[in-house]
Amino acid sequence: VLCAKLPQEDIRLLDCCSAPGGKSFAAAIAMGGHGQITSCDVHAHKIGIIENGAARLGLTNITARQQDATVRVPEWEEQMDAVIADVPCSGLGIIRKKPDIRYKALEGMEDLPALQLAILENQSAYVKKGGVLIYSTCTVLKRENEDIVKAFLDKHDDFYLEPLELPEVFPENTSGMLTLIPGDYDTDGFFISRLRRKA
Repeated sequence: VLCAKLPQEDIRLLDCCSAPGGKSFAAAIAMGGHGQITSCDVHAHKIGIIENGAARLGLTNITARQQDATVRVPEWEEQMDAVIADVPCSGLGIIRKKPDIRYKALEGMEDLPALQLAILENQSAYVKKGGVLIYSTCTVLKRENEDIVKAFLDKHDDFYLEPLELPEVFPENTSGMLTLIPGDYDTDGFFISRLRRKA
């Protein structure tokens, strides 16, 4: 779990770009149904998808809410033990599942890094001192991955990268960032990083 040092019933987790809800569902199961998970999406019609998925799985500790991940919610500031920011991206890491991605207009991707950094900046405000911020994408482009984390850390010295705890099939991680390349492992292309807020 993201917050192994806390009793599960006390954990508050925010999944800011949640739909269709898979990450929230996995977290809820790992937490044994305890704690509180807030699953958000900017699109109103996707809230029902999250709610229906949680109900189907019998997960009662998930609350779905429409929320723009770039817009500040003052009552959440420094209230979350963990925040997951799986941000909108070019999606190039999952091109074998969604081959239509190759026909995306490049112009539409130029603004993604600015949006990704804005989301990461905003979501970081919700992390408690000592809490965890997960930044991830389903692309392998450095400008949407490592460059975003570096730009964030250059402005936020109260956060630092923390090594990732991974299944044994993966090599030991000490950098706190990992890019999964299709073909290296039995995965699609993903990026994940783990940032800890100083206590």
